[in-house]
Amino acid sequence: MVGAATTLRPRRKRIRHPRLTVGDSVRFTEGTLSGTGVVDAITADYSIIWIWTDEGRGRRMFLQGYGSIVSALAADGQDGAAG
Repeated sequence: MVGAATTLRPRRKRIRHPRLTVGDSVRFTEGTLSGTGVVDAITADYSIIWIWTDEGRGRRMFLQGYGSIVSALAADGQDGAAG
């Protein structure tokens, strides 16, 4: 084989969506947008999550690895923070 050896590039770090189920209450952040909502649909590999947002912002799609963070809210309405 002739030519320079190719160097492997490190893979982009991806934020993985947690294993949520339809109907879970969640908190989301994507860029400057953040809020809460309810999971409406999820792809089989959990790479795309659709959320009906609270406060009348409609249904939004969140893609894994594109800066979106989706986390489940605790059953009592708290996000797990002490206090």
